[in-house]
Amino acid sequence: MECGDPPLFNPHDNLTNAVLDSLFVFDRGYKQIHRYLAVFLCVFGLLFNSVHIWVLRQPRLRSTSVHTVLVGIACSDIGTMVSYLIYITRYEFFKQNDGYAYVWSIFLQLHALISIACHAITLYLVVLMAFIRWRVMINPGSGWMRTQRACFGSILIAFWVVVLCIPTFLAHQIKSYEPMDEEQEILYNVGFSDMMLTNGCFLMKANLWLTGIFLKAIPCFLLFWLTAGLLHQMKVNREKRKLILHVKEDEKQRRRGDQTTYMLLLMVSVFLFTELPQGFIAIFYALYTKEFYLNVYMPIADLLDLLSLVNCYVAFLVYVCTCSRYRQTLLTILPNVERIVSTITTRQNTIVGGSGVKRESAPNWAKVIPQNPRRYSRSQEIRTEATQLMNGNENYDTYL
Repeated sequence: MECGDPPLFNPHDNLTNAVLDSLFVFDRGYKQIHRYLAVFLCVFGLLFNSVHIWVLRQPRLRSTSVHTVLVGIACSDIGTMVSYLIYITRYEFFKQNDGYAYVWSIFLQLHALISIACHAITLYLVVLMAFIRWRVMINPGSGWMRTQRACFGSILIAFWVVVLCIPTFLAHQIKSYEPMDEEQEILYNVGFSDMMLTNGCFLMKANLWLTGIFLKAIPCFLLFWLTAGLLHQMKVNREKRKLILHVKEDEKQRRRGDQTTYMLLLMVSVFLFTELPQGFIAIFYALYTKEFYLNVYMPIADLLDLLSLVNCYVAFLVYVCTCSRYRQTLLTILPNVERIVSTITTRQNTIVGGSGVKRESAPNWAKVIPQNPRRYSRSQEIRTEATQLMNGNENYDTYL
């Protein structure tokens, strides 16, 4: 692969050689465990995302647009992990150095497309979810609350991402190897297309620029910008709520808002940590194709795949931590889990009560609430409605 690139590394520099040697040493050591880590992440990721879809399709959760997008994210993550699980099993555990059957070469070519497309779809769907949250907080009656619009937006994102990934599919070509013995089967493998390597690898460089900018850098920037806007709108809504209710926000509600902020920052940080560096790597790959590919990309390729698999857990874990209604639904559909949790809670309360430890008394607001909910005062109803309005939706956990 000769692309006529300018030199990237100075072969006579001792520091450069030491860094490159350390990358190759890391690659040799990490390769020994990568396939086992990848299989572990894929198997449990398929389990978690399947449960995630099952919970989100329950009647009490499937009527919101955010949950519709989350189902799309889970489906995309499942596609990523299924493709990678088949790849790692066939090409690592049952590796053949001399080539593979034609059907496996076709799969390898499709795997290059599926892995990039599914991960880019996940990233853009996270952007869509952040956009929906932001719009609903600004306008509680936004049309983006409808599941039909969220579903249409998800399908449109998937379509255009697949279109953008077509050059990646065309960048690879199935090549055959003639056997030395006529009785042996013809074997195949996948390499770079001859069309991509002509004219100084012009088409390959264009594809790498396309991947790095449109499928990595732009969605990461949009996610960061929308999350910053979402956090700002949360602060604005909190101030409006205090002005309307003429009360000071209590400590419990403040901690709840802080927890939501931390979860959003965690979600953005994970995606930026795993995706944005890959965008820069693709750009450097486009600038210094051959040298960067051999000396940098290949030694860290398995690590980049691992980060992509870790990203498949983000939506499930963050939503479990931030949405109480999701956790309640999960406990009700899983067999015996709710009973086990109830038993553990009862035992803990019994131990605390029998040890002489003083229990915290109920807060003052709980002492004045009547036992009959119909006797709530009109002022309490107004406070509740105002709080829901300022939050942008009647379910705080779902959209914040």
